[in-house]
Amino acid sequence: MRLLVTFDAAGLQREIAGLEAAEAGRLRTRLAGALNEVGAEIHKALLPPLRAQTGLKGATVARAVHDIGAAGDRLAFSLTTRGGDISLKYFSPREAQGGVIARPRGVRTYVQGAVLKSGRSPNRAYAERLHGQVFRNVAGGKWRGRIRKVKSGVFIPRELVQGAACATFERMVASDLPPAVGRALTLVTA
Repeated sequence: MRLLVTFDAAGLQREIAGLEAAEAGRLRTRLAGALNEVGAEIHKALLPPLRAQTGLKGATVARAVHDIGAAGDRLAFSLTTRGGDISLKYFSPREAQGGVIARPRGVRTYVQGAVLKSGRSPNRAYAERLHGQVFRNVAGGKWRGRIRKVKSGVFIPRELVQGAACATFERMVASDLPPAVGRALTLVTA
């Protein structure tokens, strides 16, 4: 998934086509700089609503969203992300009576029959081999050693293009991009 910041007005394209090669190159360079400046601000502003929307803490969201900057030959700044269903490990899980409680999307969720620790009660302890993941017994009621990792249902790519994160993106593109492009045009034509 990706969000794309571009300024592709027909009048601007006609103006670039009507300029000499050197002037058109200078204009494209200035426009790429304006797109990169606005794109970096949008990237920074997207992180808090995306954290709140997903329920993730720390730098997890920041590591998931990447920039591809604009250049003279490519007048587009894109924010890309990829990834699948995020494990419950990243949503502050803790064992409760008969299951695990975690907070995907900031909502307290109870997963019946899930475990973080291993061993018999009262000597249950975190097993290093489980790496802090949340698992569920898939062998039925009796322990036969078959477990499956429990996922949260949160996908960062989906969350990036909906809700508060998408609204922040659209608001900032509408308010910040036209003035930045105007400044770039003013600097080239002056």
